[in-house]
Amino acid sequence: MLSSPAPAPAVTAPLREQRARLRETLAAIGDRVGALAGLGADGAAAEMRAIVAALDACLRPHLAWEERTLHPVVDKYACEGPAAFSASMRYEHDIIHRWSAELARRSGGDPRAFARHADRLLGVVLAHFELEEHVLFPILDRTLGREAYRAQVGDPPPASDRRGSS
Repeated sequence: MLSSPAPAPAVTAPLREQRARLRETLAAIGDRVGALAGLGADGAAAEMRAIVAALDACLRPHLAWEERTLHPVVDKYACEGPAAFSASMRYEHDIIHRWSAELARRSGGDPRAFARHADRLLGVVLAHFELEEHVLFPILDRTLGREAYRAQVGDPPPASDRRGSS
């Protein structure tokens, strides 16, 4: 019996690897959010500000890169124009930015309210990633070869290393 060769890795493999690193960073940030309840008032206030900074360092460059690079390429192969395919993803970016700003406003306040908002924000981000990975990435995997992917998408920004430390 002849065995078929292993399938070639998806062209989006580098992006998927970067996403795995982002998820690790977000999980570490989530752990920090969960530990807020055990801190005193001064410690919690400082940690909330550090969590906001870590989330910003993790998400802002990634979301900007997606809007500048990834989404236009997906739209080119799916649907361009006023009803661009990535429009819902871009709107989710707006939500993430608004909720991040709200989280920043809550830093220094009630740690329990901050933690609830942070948990909701992390949930939205992870759901956003899942949607992109299961809807957008397959479009690129089906339509682009490695060379075209490298030329049109290139490398995602490096994942932030601001994990568990403040």
